[in-house]
Amino acid sequence: MGLSFMRIDQVVMSGDGFYQSMAYHAYGQLSLSSFVLQCALCLASIALAYGVRHWALVRLRWQGPWLRHVRSGIQTMGAAVVTVLFLSTLFWGGRVLGLSAHDLMVLWKVLALTLWVLAIRAGGWFFRHVLHPHEVLRIFLHLFEWAAVAVVVLTFLGLFQPITAYIQAIEFSIGEQVFKGANIVTGVLMGVVALTVAGQIADVVDRLLQRYARQETIQGNDALILTRLFSMGIFVLTLVGVLVSSGIDLTTLAAFAGAMGIGLGFGLQEFVVNYVSGLYVLLERALKVGDYVTIDKITGRVVQMSSRALVVRDAVGTESLIPNSSVIKGVLQNHTLSNDDFRVSFLLKIADVADYPRARELILQSLKNAPRVLPDPAGDVLIALVAAGEVTLETSFWINDLYNGHKGLISDLMFDICMRFRSEGVLLASEGAEPFASAKVLTPKALGTEWLLR
Repeated sequence: MGLSFMRIDQVVMSGDGFYQSMAYHAYGQLSLSSFVLQCALCLASIALAYGVRHWALVRLRWQGPWLRHVRSGIQTMGAAVVTVLFLSTLFWGGRVLGLSAHDLMVLWKVLALTLWVLAIRAGGWFFRHVLHPHEVLRIFLHLFEWAAVAVVVLTFLGLFQPITAYIQAIEFSIGEQVFKGANIVTGVLMGVVALTVAGQIADVVDRLLQRYARQETIQGNDALILTRLFSMGIFVLTLVGVLVSSGIDLTTLAAFAGAMGIGLGFGLQEFVVNYVSGLYVLLERALKVGDYVTIDKITGRVVQMSSRALVVRDAVGTESLIPNSSVIKGVLQNHTLSNDDFRVSFLLKIADVADYPRARELILQSLKNAPRVLPDPAGDVLIALVAAGEVTLETSFWINDLYNGHKGLISDLMFDICMRFRSEGVLLASEGAEPFASAKVLTPKALGTEWLLR
């Protein structure tokens, strides 16, 4: 007794197509009632397995990375695992009752088929969730997985050989190039497998380069450049290899490349422009992931640099996709190009100009006690505006950790300053006027430009 579902021991499986299948010969070897009962038990086991999987997924509400893997594993392999358990119980229960493996032929062979399907689905789950491929690779892996399952099921039913024979008989020509059905199907399958493997290799190389970049072995921009060049090269070579191995003539392939070039010149022009612009930005080192930039009136931190666009996250968490070509064509302000120093300022109003010296001393004491405020260059307090009944003071200082946020720091400083004013008798402006205006952050001292934080 083995795990082969394509033959029956001591039975000559003759015939063509379905009449050569295990299912047909099992029908001929067993009584009608036994065959129908075992088929019904197999269908009931599969239906119950999907019900159990649904019940488990509904009740599995825990969070966490490992539990997400468990949930995805149940969703992918749960039905097959439960079906194997049900069929194994039925099969060995029959053996205990004195039935032979030959008498339980349908249960035995469907169990073997389910084990093969489970192995294929387990392999697909491993590649999708353990190796962490990106979305395109996930699609290829799904196609490969279900193609393998379809081949197994069609072989079980004896339909795989007739289908392959029909495909091999297909033949047509376009110009001087002759296309055969077998070559087309083989090329598609090889393409899915080859592109999946190539994409996974490119993804692994990307992870290794990013790890080296975090360890400062190489710069982050250099890692991105190498990743993009390697990915483009391996995909082009894989595609050309698949086309050539599928029987396409090199001259036809050259003509196809020429047509592809025309298509790139018209339909994919923007994609090529953004791709080349992205490489140019990386080579120029105008910015990198983590920099604070202003592009087309959008200010924030660069969180991702893809082949097509930059992803910039602003102070309120909104992420904007800016095409790479806009970085080349427009004005780029990189606030952290040479260093991370930022000049932060905020306004407050006091009631009497005579209190300015004392107010300035109290504000500077508050800045000195704040751990995030840099001692060099020192903060300063200046009179920004004098009006009837109020004097506007501008307090400015430098920080180098804007990624930790600035509003909380300004709030803490204002509270401390107000408490000091209250204890020293320094009066704020009248309640009719707004004592606090909007805060603003200035760009690094190396640039000297002003960045308004809204």
